[in-house]
Amino acid sequence: MAPRSGEAAVSAPILIAGQGLAGTLLGFALEEAGLDFRIVDAGHAGAASRVAAGIINPVAGRRLVKAPRIGELLPLARTTYRKIELQAGVPLWRELKVRRLFRDACERRIFAEKQARGELAPFAHEADEAGFWIAPAARVDVPALLATTRVRWLRSGILRETTVDWARLDPAHELVIDCTGAAARRGPFAKMDFAWSKGETLQIAAPGLAPDVILNRGHWLLPLAGGTAWVGATHEPGVDDAEPTTAARETLLAAAEALIGGPADARAQFAGVRLTTPDKLPVAGRHPANPRLGICSALGGRGALFAPWLAQQWVEHLVGGSAFDQALVVQARSKRGSIR
Repeated sequence: MAPRSGEAAVSAPILIAGQGLAGTLLGFALEEAGLDFRIVDAGHAGAASRVAAGIINPVAGRRLVKAPRIGELLPLARTTYRKIELQAGVPLWRELKVRRLFRDACERRIFAEKQARGELAPFAHEADEAGFWIAPAARVDVPALLATTRVRWLRSGILRETTVDWARLDPAHELVIDCTGAAARRGPFAKMDFAWSKGETLQIAAPGLAPDVILNRGHWLLPLAGGTAWVGATHEPGVDDAEPTTAARETLLAAAEALIGGPADARAQFAGVRLTTPDKLPVAGRHPANPRLGICSALGGRGALFAPWLAQQWVEHLVGGSAFDQALVVQARSKRGSIR
């Protein structure tokens, strides 16, 4: 019998819906654990993962907040992506440092107070009047990761290019995990307290930049190969389209020129919709009313850091019956309420 729309070509106990960053990392983790799975994904148009810069910055935001569990999650991310590099045969992980420039006196004061209390250790270094350095930081080449993985899984039959039909799931799939990103707002977890925003980035010509330094002052500038750089990102809460805009282009060009101290030449512009939550943490776990359904999503702006952690949570749950981390279990998160 031919598979119905939304089913994998070959049934498996686990079906991953979506091959963005969350679905790809989950797939690698399931492979490594020897668990049988399939993936359905119709493509990456409009997906946040498609245009993700993949930056892992331990200290970010106007109030200079350390990323949650960065001391635990950064080593896990480094190990995970380097392992995938060896399997995929393409470079993915790049060690960098961030030159964080103060935007104003308020930000300079926040830094001084937090540094004096030791809140930014061990990542903040070498402060001066203009800013400070953050290290270690990193960049994951998310587009390369998704593209190479997609080719391999299509050839092996693990991935089928279609969408999941939540109303007609194949009974052979004992568990279906929603990794569809922003589309999760319209699936079985639609009643969750999600937040989303449109983000745009710009690729520019920027020769002569230090290849291992991300510049950051409100916006970031990431040097790439061939004398180019990526600058981003805008943030439009509640906006749900993935069309590049002139306003964002002008904002990002101005930010780039301020960071490099000269004119910037735009080469390409990208837009996507990020899914997150009011408390900026991702979600993973089973649906409280239907344990056959799961979710691994809402990576927000820290997807490259969070994705290996969520994938690890799922594997430990499936292999050893471990409970999900209490920061992630959907029915335990106080800001969401019931999704039954």
